Amino acid sequence: MPSFLTWALFRCQSAQEIVRYPNDDRRTWFWAHYYADGEGVLTATSTPDATRELVASGRICAIGKYVGLGFTPWDGITGPTHRQYLTSATFAADMATFSYLNLNYLFYSCTNLASVNGLGNLSGVRSMRYTFSSCAFTTIDFRAFNPSTLTDLFYTFSGCSHLTTIYANATWALPSSGITGSQCFYSCSSLVGGNGTTWANSKTAYTHFRIDTASTPGYVTAA
Repeated sequence: MPSFLTWALFRCQSAQEIVRYPNDDRRTWFWAHYYADGEGVLTATSTPDATRELVASGRICAIGKYVGLGFTPWDGITGPTHRQYLTSATFAADMATFSYLNLNYLFYSCTNLASVNGLGNLSGVRSMRYTFSSCAFTTIDFRAFNPSTLTDLFYTFSGCSHLTTIYANATWALPSSGITGSQCFYSCSSLVGGNGTTWANSKTAYTHFRIDTASTPGYVTAA
């Protein structure tokens, strides 16, 4: 497990490049708004919902590859840490405007995160390294999510011991090349595929992130 004392960005332009080319900043950003009722909303707009009590907001680099904690409003390396109070997360419909996304560490160690909504609003997702590690949800729905651009599923669901079911469209298929992801399902001891394949300690790689059939055992349920 990597150190979480600091965080950094990769694939975003470096600070030196931005100083040198101030009119050529190719970074893209989305916003995370964390509300007092425990929901985090990921959206393309910087304006939070004025009818709700806001705890914290912050922008996240859509093309950045974060390598640790400290970039979300529910988990900062300075100031209050709220990740244990995050109970639900929603990707808003306007997230569909992004054609390139990395979701590394987005909900890492949000141990009371019980629901994730709107994954079908995302497109162009590349890396999901540690995205849901140690979360508390029992089901997660990837229907309408296009997996064809995924490149990294390293420890994506690691430690999700309550997770029983992953839903996806019947056409769900990972890329045939250019993807890695050891221990994608590390310690997902409750997980069962739609055809009855149960989690095994020897079968935790990303290759089991597929529709469970008699000929291709996996951990995904077609729905």
